[in-house]
Amino acid sequence: MKIYQYDKDNHLIFKSGLNRKILNKEQAIYPLNEEIFLEKHFGIEAHFSNSKPGALANTLCLNIFKNLFKTLKINLSLPPVLTIYTRNILIDRNNAPNFCIPDTREILKDDYPFPGRSIFFEKFESLQKINDITENRYNNHKVSSPHFLASFIHEWIHSFQLDNIYTKYGYGGKCEYLQKQYPKTDSHKSGYKILSELETKTLSNFENNIIYDILGEYATSSKYQYLEVFSETMTKFICESLKGTTFVKNPLELLKKTPKEFQAILKKVWLFQ
Repeated sequence: MKIYQYDKDNHLIFKSGLNRKILNKEQAIYPLNEEIFLEKHFGIEAHFSNSKPGALANTLCLNIFKNLFKTLKINLSLPPVLTIYTRNILIDRNNAPNFCIPDTREILKDDYPFPGRSIFFEKFESLQKINDITENRYNNHKVSSPHFLASFIHEWIHSFQLDNIYTKYGYGGKCEYLQKQYPKTDSHKSGYKILSELETKTLSNFENNIIYDILGEYATSSKYQYLEVFSETMTKFICESLKGTTFVKNPLELLKKTPKEFQAILKKVWLFQ
């Protein structure tokens, strides 16, 4: 049973970024308005299924990454589609609750194929519920951060990493949409080929012990491990840089303070070695 803490004014105390101000925003937000806003100003096609917490969580992620990219002076393409879904309309019921697709494919029943880099989140009850689940997973050393937005940030990072790979190496797959967005480069391997090789590329037992200590169990899973280690690493240090949803530290500076053995693994992961 979840035991909540209260302050002297009988307000809930959260440890993982969530606060009363954000909960009030959750109640006040209109998902349809957010869908229109994201499409008009950022070219993101959003399907929030009238989910207030889903709409707010993704809008907060957008603001977090806008601020981060400005600080780091980098520019990456935003996810093309954000979707909140219910499991009964999934074509593949074995999908994880939250996921980012690397290539264009059909995901939902009676719907069109979604472009690669699209992100999907299973519909959930509230941000407080997500907060509780994430804290519990973190306390059981499953994931790298207890922050209530960690699972959302994780999937956004996957989309940004795919954008970086396709931009650098070209797409190289069969989807016409992605072919136009990411044309061929001089690289001898396409992004499509690199991702195919990364699907089964794993770290050693020694390396996984280090990964487990710092990032938790999820990052030691074998499928697409290199992508998961990258995403969990960035999720951890972005979340540790936030006070609520505002940056108070530089995540790259926090990353530099990690053990050298861990940094050596990250270098290997980032270079696909």
